[in-house]
Amino acid sequence: MAASPTAVLLSVYHIRTHPLMIANSLSILLSGVLALAGLVHLAWAFGSTFPYANQQALARAVVGRRGITRMPSMAASAFVAFCLLAASVWALLLGRVIAVPVSDWLVAPGGLALAGVFLFRGVIGVMPTFERALPEQPFLRLNRRFYSPLCVLIGLAFLGLTLAMPNWAWRISLLGL
Repeated sequence: MAASPTAVLLSVYHIRTHPLMIANSLSILLSGVLALAGLVHLAWAFGSTFPYANQQALARAVVGRRGITRMPSMAASAFVAFCLLAASVWALLLGRVIAVPVSDWLVAPGGLALAGVFLFRGVIGVMPTFERALPEQPFLRLNRRFYSPLCVLIGLAFLGLTLAMPNWAWRISLLGL
């Protein structure tokens, strides 16, 4: 017996809007954004000036400290790259795209911590005190238009992925929150 067109349409709609599929898609997108940022930071750690012509232009665009002429040390850029790449893997863990033998009650607090870090960076980045401390152009303009909003979106994505975990409420209650 053939299924009616309405039944087929409803089953396709259910598959596409299933919360796990949304979490998987969001985690893959988030992981891609973080991995790309991590790889760019890794390239900067090894001396690349992409997408600028020289170290000073790059430093003025991505660091923004008053009078900056060079990028931070290789170790500092490599550390940021490592953190971004680790966050990329964590996004895949939260979305159940990859599985490791780690209990979910350890994955959820990590997701909340990452959400907090990125939300904090996004919000603090548009505060007047932050802008006075890092006044170089084009960093200030890029921070207002791109860096801070992106950090807020990344933080919200981590929060959403953490809350989308099955039975997340009791896991978070284990933390005493």
